[in-house]
Amino acid sequence: MKASPRRMLIELPVANEIDEMALSSPDFKVRTFEFDLGAEKADLNYPPCKGQAVLVIRGEKGTVLMKRHGTAKWAFPTGRIGMAEPIAQGVKRVAKDECGLGLKSIELAGMYDVVRHYSDITVKRLHFVYVGRTDDTAFAPERGSAAEPGFHRQVSEGSLEGDIDKAALEDSSEK
Repeated sequence: MKASPRRMLIELPVANEIDEMALSSPDFKVRTFEFDLGAEKADLNYPPCKGQAVLVIRGEKGTVLMKRHGTAKWAFPTGRIGMAEPIAQGVKRVAKDECGLGLKSIELAGMYDVVRHYSDITVKRLHFVYVGRTDDTAFAPERGSAAEPGFHRQVSEGSLEGDIDKAALEDSSEK
């Protein structure tokens, strides 16, 4: 019996948004990450998106990291950007939803081509790394947030959860 080819879902912003990002930030390279998730089935029960925001938020008290429930490591706040949502607006919404923080400025620091191979489908999604600045000092995340935010004076690669977060730390260090 011949195995059927795996289907691929590609989540990307529209062409003019990619052009705008390339013109405003021509000096960074797009990194590629690929994950084989074995027998795990993809959860596609979410509205379509154009990408994932990874936020390196800095403020007076330090850099914001999220502690996912049940893990010992930290991660940067992250969330999907809706299809009809301008990327900058989506980045600010993710900061508000995940941490309850307002951003006074954002700057693109990197873009990652992330491919996840599930048992039933492959999902390819762009991840946009933005450095954000905040004047806020207290967190007020949306109800039901899957993680607890905290400010950290020092952030090291060893304290971060995964490869994407470690790359985001490196790419944001110059911003």
